[in-house]
Amino acid sequence: MARYIVDKTQQPSGTHIIHNLNTFCPDVPDSQHQKMLGMFPTSRAALREAKKHFELVNGCEKCSRDSYMP
Repeated sequence: MARYIVDKTQQPSGTHIIHNLNTFCPDVPDSQHQKMLGMFPTSRAALREAKKHFELVNGCEKCSRDSYMP
């Protein structure tokens, strides 16, 4: 299980990005821009949770590859 957050600041495309906090991802936003999602077995499960809060969500290409959609 890994701890996931979603970036509260949307990308220019309007998408919010989820990140795995158990990695050393260089793109994790500062804490004031994070919404804690919780512990999940996969980033796809975290993505489903994030979609309850934001309409457009994607996984981080670096730390949440199994839910990343180019």
